[in-house]
Amino acid sequence: MASAKDGSKTNVPTLSQGAHRQPTMGLFDAINLLLACIIGSGIFISAKAVLEYSGSYGLSVTVWVGCGLLCIMGALCYAELGCAYVSSGGDYTYLRVAFGDFLGFLRVWIEVVLSRPMIVVLSVLTASNYLVYWFYPTCTPPDILVKCLSSFLLLIVGFINLISADWPNRLHQICNYFKIASLLIVIGAGLYRMILGRVENFAEPFEGSTYSQLPSALYAGLFPYAGWNYLNNAIDDLKDPKRLLPLSIVISLFICILIYFLTFSSYFTALSAYDILISDATAVTFAERVFPPLLYLIPIGVTMSCVGAASGNIFTVVQMFNVAGRDGLMPFIFSMRHYETNVPMIAIMFEIIVSFIFLFFMSNIGKLIICVGMINWTCILLAAVGLIVLRYKHPNRERPIKIPLLIPILFITVLVVLIGASAVTDLENIKTSLTLLGTAVPAYVFGVMWKKKPTSFNRKYNSFAITLQRLFHVIHDEHTD
Repeated sequence: MASAKDGSKTNVPTLSQGAHRQPTMGLFDAINLLLACIIGSGIFISAKAVLEYSGSYGLSVTVWVGCGLLCIMGALCYAELGCAYVSSGGDYTYLRVAFGDFLGFLRVWIEVVLSRPMIVVLSVLTASNYLVYWFYPTCTPPDILVKCLSSFLLLIVGFINLISADWPNRLHQICNYFKIASLLIVIGAGLYRMILGRVENFAEPFEGSTYSQLPSALYAGLFPYAGWNYLNNAIDDLKDPKRLLPLSIVISLFICILIYFLTFSSYFTALSAYDILISDATAVTFAERVFPPLLYLIPIGVTMSCVGAASGNIFTVVQMFNVAGRDGLMPFIFSMRHYETNVPMIAIMFEIIVSFIFLFFMSNIGKLIICVGMINWTCILLAAVGLIVLRYKHPNRERPIKIPLLIPILFITVLVVLIGASAVTDLENIKTSLTLLGTAVPAYVFGVMWKKKPTSFNRKYNSFAITLQRLFHVIHDEHTD
């Protein structure tokens, strides 16, 4: 990979004025982006998994709320890091500054090559399955139809992210309206049934609780909150990051906790634990039981929710990609932006291409996402450790937010227990996770450690970079962290 350190950065022609970025996101935009990233398919389909591992309504709700509070602790750690090290690299930057280039590279590699493309594919597949539900309400739709529709949605999401820096924010806002409206319909129906006295499923809330699989229940409960740390990847786009970053993350997470608690409780006003466990789409089953006409509205909300999640994941991860390109840990061409729109076009197209590869050539994305999830939480754990390391490494650095040391220590302790328990009980996924991590080693050796590449290689790379510049009108992003 072309590195800023080996001189190839200067060999790539750039316009003298650079691509100057203007922050465009206020508090409302930041909350919209976070809600788009966090509230995806999880609350609609993950209720089953949490209940399966916990065994009762009471313990399930405890898990939902507990996972939200755990994410808030993590968000406070990321708020301190984000305000002290203002960079859209997010935890890539924090790991790199705290522990060196390799861990930083490892983080960005996992995110841009594995984690985010998988999440994007899962989102568009879920959206497609709900869309075709109208035409195949009693049977499984053809796989080719689902994948073709997923491809169409992926192209739309990619086009919206490519055309303008503002269009994704508009899409996130529209998707949030639909998804929150759908959830409010479920919550409203549930509250109405509570008023009517349909509370028999709450009589003994902890009956049937099982604690042996609590780590698995926590992992399932954390999945619907995934994305709470993504705003750190778009911090360069915030108008006042030191105020908006912590405020928007905490507000968004409290909104999610409240919505998830009320939605999950609403399910139990019409469905028993057994009904939820045998359902593949809890929200659809609830609508069918409560008010059948809702059966055709819920899929729209789920679809828009998933489309917004796919767009939010692409929008945030390319910012990390962009910063890694500026730092020389990824090919420099990925740090370039369109000279008029400031859109990182090459990085976005790379993410779309990798997503298409996963869509058509990977058969067991679900298992891989579990493994990547373990890696992601390990990286988040390391970022929290990095917060403590950086306090001693850079004691005089300005920290607009400085949280009590007890918060990162408690957060680290919970994650160590959670990841350790998973390592003991799920060795197969641990082996797969280590294999996925291993893919970063040859890439790091070739792209970063190998400084003196052959002249012929550098010449071809620079020629390719110039071609991309001319084709897509991208130029060097002169932003400095």
